[in-house]
This record gives sequence, C-alpha cells and structure tokens, in this order.
Amino acid sequence: MSTQTKKLVRLSSREGLGVTLILVVLFAFLSLSSPYFLTVENVTNLLMQSVFVMIVALGVMFVLSMGGIDLSVGSVLGLCGGVTGWLMMNGMNMWISMLAGLILGAVIGMFNGFMITRLQISPFLATFAMLYIARGLLLLLTIKEPIRDFATPQFKFIAQGYWLGIPMPVWITLIILIICYFVFNWTRFGRFVIAVGSNKEASHLSGISTNSIKIRVYALSGLLAAAGGVVLTSRLTAVQPLMGTSYELDAIAAAVIGGTSMFGGKGSVVGVAIGAIILALVSNGLDLLAVNQFYRLIITGLIIIIAVGVERYTSTRAKSA
Repeated sequence: MSTQTKKLVRLSSREGLGVTLILVVLFAFLSLSSPYFLTVENVTNLLMQSVFVMIVALGVMFVLSMGGIDLSVGSVLGLCGGVTGWLMMNGMNMWISMLAGLILGAVIGMFNGFMITRLQISPFLATFAMLYIARGLLLLLTIKEPIRDFATPQFKFIAQGYWLGIPMPVWITLIILIICYFVFNWTRFGRFVIAVGSNKEASHLSGISTNSIKIRVYALSGLLAAAGGVVLTSRLTAVQPLMGTSYELDAIAAAVIGGTSMFGGKGSVVGVAIGAIILALVSNGLDLLAVNQFYRLIITGLIIIIAVGVERYTSTRAKSA
C-alpha cells in the first residue's frame, strides 16, 4: 500500500470522530443522569424528535456540500405540508395530495436554483427571499380557516403507525437515508456535487454542467423539505401557520455537526443522521433533567463549535501523519 493511500485510509477512518465522541459522551451522561433515558418509550420519543430534522438536513447537506446554502427549507416544509392538508380537506385523493406537496417542494427548489444560476442572485439572498415567500403563502393558506379534520386513517398511519414495533417515520427516514447515502457516495451525481463544492471553476473546465448540478441539488433540497412537511403534517393531523419555523437552522446545525463543510466539498449522510440525533438528545435530555429549553440554543452552539474544532483537528492530524 502506497504512502498516499495509507494517508487516505487514516483520514477516512478519523472522519466523523468528533461527532461520534459527542454522541457517545451525551448518551453516557444522560444514561447516568436519568433512569428514564433508556426506557423504550423515551428512546422512541428521541427517534421521533430527530427524524423530521434529519429528513430536511439531508437536503441541506447536499446543498452545503456543493458550496451553497438553503435558508428556505423550513418554510418550504410548512407550505408543502400545508398544501397537502388543504388539498385533502377539499376532497382530493390522499396520494395525489401528497404527490402535489412533493412536486411543489421540488419546483420551489428548482426556482431557487434558477435564481442562483440564471439571475446570479447569491444563494443566501435567493433562499432567504424564498423563506419569506413560502411562509407568506402558508399564512394566506391558513388565515381564512384552519386546515384540520382532513386526516384519513391511512394518512395518519404514515406518521402515527408502527411496523415491527418501530414508528413509521423512523422507517421512512431510514429509507430516505439509504437512498441519499447511495446517491451521495455511489453515483456520478454525488461525485459532481462534491466536485462543484471543491472547485467550481475546475469542475466547469472538466465538462461538468455546474448550473445543472446546482438546480438539481436545490430541487432535491426542496423535495426532501416537502417530504418532511408531509410526514410532519401526518403527525400533527393539522396545519399550523408557523409549521416548520426554525427548521432551517436545525437542519444546518445537524449537517454541520455531522461534518458537512459550510464551504463545500465535504458532506456525510451518516454524519447528518448523527447530528440530528445529537440535537434531539440535547432537547430530550433537558426535558428529562427539568432544565429550561432556552439552554438548548446555547448548548447547540457550543456543540457546533466543539464538533467543527475536533473534526478540523483530527483531519489536520490525519493529513500530516
């Protein structure tokens, strides 16, 4: 084995060390601090707390890995979930309603990509504007009458049912995780995403259609946000005007904690899953220890700093070894 290959193996084996250590420490601390932490009921609740952010964060991970940012995902989640519920409330078939919600999310994502690639608007401003547009549309949708009493037993089963003793949202999220892992790590599209995030100019010169990749990535982000919205709507069996608020921040936090670079060129599907679970652990732990949830923001910020610091340290050590 060559020296260069050995370095790559070491680097690969050390990636994710920081976030894994944080997960282990939090898990051990809460296990020792509360007798209720390892109960089946609490572990199930913990998983349910993490899955909605996890779905959205997977799309955000693709965007960040490409060197972009998507601040609209929380509002897109709310709007697409709202449209799904509104259509069902007005007599539309459940499957058609869900499909409409998913398509809407993908179309919004494509429009974000269009603004960024064709209109040359910065990703921050384009998606920030879409955050307000989607939120405003949801408010218009819900201000006339509450969207409720639409959920059929089949629709409720999506987020409230169980299979083999495990909540359906966990199964749905697992399927999405596997698909995203395959796409990100084993397809040409995934390699192109990393290439564009690492060096846009070099990618363009090598024949990669960078604008096409960007539009597709933002469409994927919108689609996953919509998927999270549909599942969350099934869970709530109602559409709230502020549904999805702050999900964009939690999704970015989960991705960054999981090792995704804010500057592009690096991402991890498994890291996103761990990052989302860590965020849920913090919230769940504060509840168990009867600590005010306001501390969650402070602790999350500290975890981001620690995770990024440890990842950078271990990566630097691995590269120089």
